[in-house]
Amino acid sequence: MKNKRTGRRQICIIFLFSVLLCSGCGQKTGNGIPEAPSGIKDVSQAASSPSPQTPVPSVSPAPASGSADANVAEPNADAPFDGSTVCIVKSNKELASEITAEEIEDMVRSVTPDLDTIVRNGQTVVLKPNLVQMKVDSTGDLLGREVNGITTDWRVANAIVKRVRELNPDGKVYIMEGSASGPTSQVMEYYHYTPEYIKGVDDFISLEEDCGEWQDFDAPEVIKVDLPEGLLHQTYYFNRILYEADVLISIPCLKTSSGVVVTAGIKNVSLGTPPGNLYGAAPDNPSKVKMVSHKIVDGELDQWIYDYYCAKPIDYVIVDGLQGFQSGPVPMSQERKETDKMNMGVILGGSDAVAVDNICALCVGWDPQSVGYLNLFRENKGLGYLENIRVKGTFVDDLRKYFTIKRPELGGVQITDDQGPALSAEIISQDDSRLELSCHTDQDAYKLELYVDDYFNSSSLAEQDNTITLDISGFSSGSHTLRVIMYDRFLNRTEQSLVLVIN
Repeated sequence: MKNKRTGRRQICIIFLFSVLLCSGCGQKTGNGIPEAPSGIKDVSQAASSPSPQTPVPSVSPAPASGSADANVAEPNADAPFDGSTVCIVKSNKELASEITAEEIEDMVRSVTPDLDTIVRNGQTVVLKPNLVQMKVDSTGDLLGREVNGITTDWRVANAIVKRVRELNPDGKVYIMEGSASGPTSQVMEYYHYTPEYIKGVDDFISLEEDCGEWQDFDAPEVIKVDLPEGLLHQTYYFNRILYEADVLISIPCLKTSSGVVVTAGIKNVSLGTPPGNLYGAAPDNPSKVKMVSHKIVDGELDQWIYDYYCAKPIDYVIVDGLQGFQSGPVPMSQERKETDKMNMGVILGGSDAVAVDNICALCVGWDPQSVGYLNLFRENKGLGYLENIRVKGTFVDDLRKYFTIKRPELGGVQITDDQGPALSAEIISQDDSRLELSCHTDQDAYKLELYVDDYFNSSSLAEQDNTITLDISGFSSGSHTLRVIMYDRFLNRTEQSLVLVIN
């Protein structure tokens, strides 16, 4: 059921602009508005069909709040956003298999504009891909090495290593994994996670081999971490290199999985990095099926995922959505390893793992409020609320596909609504310095975003009647576009553009 809101909300948005002293040049606001000092000569309303994407700027995303009284914006740039940003880039290739390594590098760069605020020279950086297995369980047939949707494409990891090494040429970079069926070292070699293919990596670490002997909880390679506030346990064990790393980057695949619903950045680490020699099923079987109950209905798996993240938070998530895979986390048959591929052609990135996982759920057509571990973050940490998340790049409703789940009875609610909320926007008053914009919507509306000349201006929770006051005293002469986007809580959207002409 969608969130319903009523009442009237006043939102004042004030921009401070420096004066542009070039003759005939217009200056844009922090949201990219060309600004002008004179009054409005003509205001015309233009019906706007949703554009396929908003550009992902090459500048670091800054946080932006829902209903600030003032935004100070830099010229030709987005206004600050006091929340978490998730960047999405979609390839224009028809098939995921057509996406080249060069394009993947460009996509990774586009979704990591703020990585330089996380990674610095001299640090130890651990990358955790998803290399769950290399065979179809039921047949033993090998999976494809690239864009199979089930494991992280080595070219994505390679692009991330290159990006990290630009920022951290002198530090340590490790790629670490604990495959569900291995040995992990063989799985890594099969998928080209080797020095020959991925240069700049100090070591490729197989967790069941590099954490000491079987059931040796005192091994120097592992570390015991106390978590007094843990929901399931108050003690967890980690590989020491991973736990002591300065930066942990999760590189999952975009998949659905029974019970947990979405398998993305957090599950990739919480279930993929516990040392196999401590948590595995047997000395020769690193599978984590005995580590925690997988019944789902008892809630223990969600609690484990939540706890393990709280004990060692992830610093950045870059999601390999080149292919995407439904009814995962692994294929059930030789046929389904092909038919459950989703051909998404996307990569997502962000420094807030909870935000990224929420957006991943929406991209694959599942309500994040029906995902157990995400609800634990909302309830206990206040994380994952959509009003505090901004999506840059491709809009979620432009790329969403409806992934299936093998056993939907174990949990999860699939999104059935694909229509944005009602929207009627108009300029209701103006003078030489201010403009007042009225936006009417319905009970399905959740949040509102305003763009000026294609630059982000503000974001706020939506009411059925919204009034936005905009300082236009610094606007340049000419035509400007005010773009209003109204979202429901599944990020279905409706857009409307207003054309503003200033003498």
